[in-house]
Amino acid sequence: MSTEAHAAIGTDERLAEIAAAHARIRTATAALTEEQAREAIDLPGWTRGHVLIHLADLAKAFARQARYAARGETVEVYDGGRPTRDKSIEANHDRPVEWLRAQLEEGLTALEEAWAALGPDGWDLPCAYRNSPLLATQLAWWRESELHTVDLGVGRRSEEWSPALAAHVVTFLQPRLPQSPAVALVASDTGLTWGDTAAAAVVVRGDQRALAAWLSGRPTTTPPVADGGAALPELNAWP
Repeated sequence: MSTEAHAAIGTDERLAEIAAAHARIRTATAALTEEQAREAIDLPGWTRGHVLIHLADLAKAFARQARYAARGETVEVYDGGRPTRDKSIEANHDRPVEWLRAQLEEGLTALEEAWAALGPDGWDLPCAYRNSPLLATQLAWWRESELHTVDLGVGRRSEEWSPALAAHVVTFLQPRLPQSPAVALVASDTGLTWGDTAAAAVVVRGDQRALAAWLSGRPTTTPPVADGGAALPELNAWP
């Protein structure tokens, strides 16, 4: 896995951002009522309950990746693969909110403990997630925890993401951009670019966080715009 997308921020800084995300998630979900857990969110077909069980399951899955990697072994992310993940979300999203909170806390705690037990070279260990070093799970959880906190609709907004996270999200989600016509992105606040602006048929400009929000399908106050008033391109599936 290339590290250039997150070269401007080190592991310690990323883990500090993740710890802050965990604190926000715990605080936000502690006050959720049964009614709020059933409310629809911006993700099509999902409620807050869907997000809670998804985060709980993914945290446990990534904790397991770390534990096995530390023993020199690999194991699939979910027993039974993606169908198991989807089945759990559908079967459990409408369980009592207290149960969902307990599952989430179990997952967050397991992940924190598994990561704390890693040695100095732990992030370089191979794992089954995307057949990558364990660092890939850290990056994925960085994305997932922040994006889904926005989905919960409890106060965190995409405009509050760190510049490093936004840059990473844009880089990770570049495969969502169509190949034809070619698209380039320009962050108007930082000057970072993705793609060849001179050769691209469509150039999309916006705040770095707004570009990340658009590519990830999350709301933003000021969406990016394409040069010349062109329509924003249709995005491909999530990579």
